[in-house]
Amino acid sequence: MDLDWLETFLAVVERGGFTAASEEIHRSQSRVSAHIASLERQLGVRLLDRTRRPVAPTPAGEVFARHARDIVAGVGTARTAIAALRGLDQRSLTLITTACVGAALFPRVLARVTAERPGLRVELAERSWHDVERRFVADGAALAVLPQLEEPAAAGLRQRVLWRECLHVVVRDDHELARGGSLVTVDRLLRAPLLVCRASGDGESEFVRLLARRGVVAQPRVTADTPQTLVSLARAGVGVAVVNSVALAPLDLTGLAVLELDDPEPQRAVAAYWNDVLLDTDTGRRLHRAVLEAPVPNGAQPVADVDQAG
Repeated sequence: MDLDWLETFLAVVERGGFTAASEEIHRSQSRVSAHIASLERQLGVRLLDRTRRPVAPTPAGEVFARHARDIVAGVGTARTAIAALRGLDQRSLTLITTACVGAALFPRVLARVTAERPGLRVELAERSWHDVERRFVADGAALAVLPQLEEPAAAGLRQRVLWRECLHVVVRDDHELARGGSLVTVDRLLRAPLLVCRASGDGESEFVRLLARRGVVAQPRVTADTPQTLVSLARAGVGVAVVNSVALAPLDLTGLAVLELDDPEPQRAVAAYWNDVLLDTDTGRRLHRAVLEAPVPNGAQPVADVDQAG
């Protein structure tokens, strides 16, 4: 049984149709249909009810989908482990992070690790992180430090929350919000033109996602890639920026007011992700230790402090 058939079948089930699955997995619709037909022929049962819209699994398809997910996840875990181990053996590490977290955390971490292992080569991948499981496999990543993922970590990946941080409102110091005091309610904030940072490759904002979980819909005026751009836009009077604490710490805030949200939420957490194979080599253990023992950046609260305060 071809692994591609399983991946195609799961895409059809999850997306509810052949066309949508074709777009997601970048295979032609005829190839998608051929994969499903081959799978059904080998199993001797119908897996999909094609008379329904959207397409839905048959009872046999529902049973098979559970097993197919386990198989695909298991193969993905194995690939991830081997890719990471290959990099560790070659003393060449790929680390996944964001520009903000990379600048705030990794200078100390890499100063420590490269001092202990002078021949080590590192790629600090500060690109989109919306598909971490694929990135771990494709890039052979050893470890990631990212805003905590909404979905559970992929099979085989471990997770440790490193810190939590608040989101702040940044406006010109002559803005009406700045004249109203240091606290801003979410309702009042949403009446202003919002400036937010893109959180992932799908273009979505982390702040907008946090609000959506609470049933609040926000439509930003500008979505940018970096906190530096947001601060510049706020200074120019384009709107009201929402920026996380760690990103604010190194920025020039001349002419701006930094306000607090009058709400314990939304907050964001930043977590480390790694595969168990990381701890099978001396270099991997040193990297793991350096990340978990690193002081939290300016503007962040260690998880222990947050938990005790709660």
